[in-house]
Amino acid sequence: MIILNTQGIVLKSVRYKENDVILTLFTRKLGKVAAIAKGAKRNKSALLSSAQIFAYGNYTLKRNGNMYRVTQSDIIKSFYDISYDIEAFSYATYITKLVEGATLENQTNNRLFVLLAQTLYLYTQESTDKMFITAAFELKFLDYIGFRPVVRVCSNCSSKDLNGSTFNIYEGGILCSKCSQNFEGNLKIDLTTIKLMEYIINNDILACSKAKVSKYLVYELSNILQKYLKVYVDNIDLKALYFLKSIQNDKGVEKDE
Repeated sequence: MIILNTQGIVLKSVRYKENDVILTLFTRKLGKVAAIAKGAKRNKSALLSSAQIFAYGNYTLKRNGNMYRVTQSDIIKSFYDISYDIEAFSYATYITKLVEGATLENQTNNRLFVLLAQTLYLYTQESTDKMFITAAFELKFLDYIGFRPVVRVCSNCSSKDLNGSTFNIYEGGILCSKCSQNFEGNLKIDLTTIKLMEYIINNDILACSKAKVSKYLVYELSNILQKYLKVYVDNIDLKALYFLKSIQNDKGVEKDE
């Protein structure tokens, strides 16, 4: 019998039978695991708050065959406020699905765990530019799972002169102006966006959240990273972002500033 205490974040919560819930937890000590929370749907259950989507808590897990059972939990942060903000909820749903889809069972990634917890926290702050923070998350996420794009030098010749450079997804990052002539599928990228990517990679997301970034750069960065993710991350789920975009279009949200 294996009993383990670990911090975890709920990536998915699925009702099972009448009062039970099957959780997909991203944990510090075990990585991604499935765990059943018996009776968590009862109103007076001690597991109720820690069995909600996005919940961040301490979990006592008991190995039960191929699955764990949550025997005890203490909530650290529920992030319940995210559910009241459609923008925050959409982005939070998107990044938790990213983590769920790109991580393997029982494979730890502590840097990614901290990044996810900090990003969920930032989504609860009114001052947060949620689109920018999501793009910053995407870039750091790619770094932490081993697919960081090359942004400091040309990915083909290692030149540091990036004036007039482009971004090529299949070449893994930036191409200088000379190398750009030898490849197809290059994406336009502003030199300031390149410097922004380097800044994001070199700083934690809490520090990044304090940066004031123009909407033009945020949209360019977001567009490039989502195209990059589609190539390097399998089964990427963009439904939450499409839903958010449809709502913003209905409201006439302006892209340019």
